[in-house]
Amino acid sequence: MPAASVILSTHNSPRSLEYVLTGYACQDFKDFEVLIADDGSREETRDTIRRLRAELGLSITHVRQPHKGYYGKMAIMNRALAAARADYIIAADGDVIPRRDFVRTHLDLRRPGRFLAGGDFRLSDAPTKALTLDDVRSGRAFDYQFLLSKGQAPTRRRVKLWPRSFVTWLIDAVNVSNARFSGSNASAWKADILRVGGWDESYRSPGKDDTDLGCRLNNVGVRGRHTRHNTICVHMEHGSGNYNAEGKRRNVELLAETRAKKLTRARIGVESIQAGDHTVDAG
Repeated sequence: MPAASVILSTHNSPRSLEYVLTGYACQDFKDFEVLIADDGSREETRDTIRRLRAELGLSITHVRQPHKGYYGKMAIMNRALAAARADYIIAADGDVIPRRDFVRTHLDLRRPGRFLAGGDFRLSDAPTKALTLDDVRSGRAFDYQFLLSKGQAPTRRRVKLWPRSFVTWLIDAVNVSNARFSGSNASAWKADILRVGGWDESYRSPGKDDTDLGCRLNNVGVRGRHTRHNTICVHMEHGSGNYNAEGKRRNVELLAETRAKKLTRARIGVESIQAGDHTVDAG
């Protein structure tokens, strides 16, 4: 059994996925598996995964379903969760490139009764297009000055790229805001995620869905811990997504209900999985 299962969500983004998987191939801790939670991507994604499985030497399982729209992300995350072999789950988007110490740091910081709430350094469009696979392998993709040379706008958030140290630990430790489960960078014990029913498939448009999972974890006594300055990754630019006013309103209402009623189970969660509604290709 691997020490961790990394679940990556994706939909028709094979270039981003190649960069991300290259980042995982460069990790300084190797005892983990990767599960690609794929909501009905075209065959190019399947072919890319099969090629990279052979080239990178990673344990990659491709969990795929017919495309369901945005809520399909929650559905396929639940199916990937069910297929995960490790006791500990790291969840990230398929366009988030991990620094070489990403998996190790998540495992170093895990504790019983806690989930880890990471963050990301958002790349602008220019460096997203300019990055090469060698930039990922060499670690240049996480060097602030290098990113500036590729067109990244100057930002105070460069602290999110600092090497892990007592200072970065202290910055996270003194953060008194609520730690939110983030779809781009978070982790928790598999048993805890299953306890609250996994991701809630009631969310049909972007926003608040991952926060809802973290809220339900809180409601059963699993508390969040900030790690945004220690579990380091860069998020490739992908546009604004399919946001709309009605979807945003409904998501706000769903999250408000979870908080007000202290819900501990997803309205539609892992119990919705049916045989034959997805495929699992472990190579």
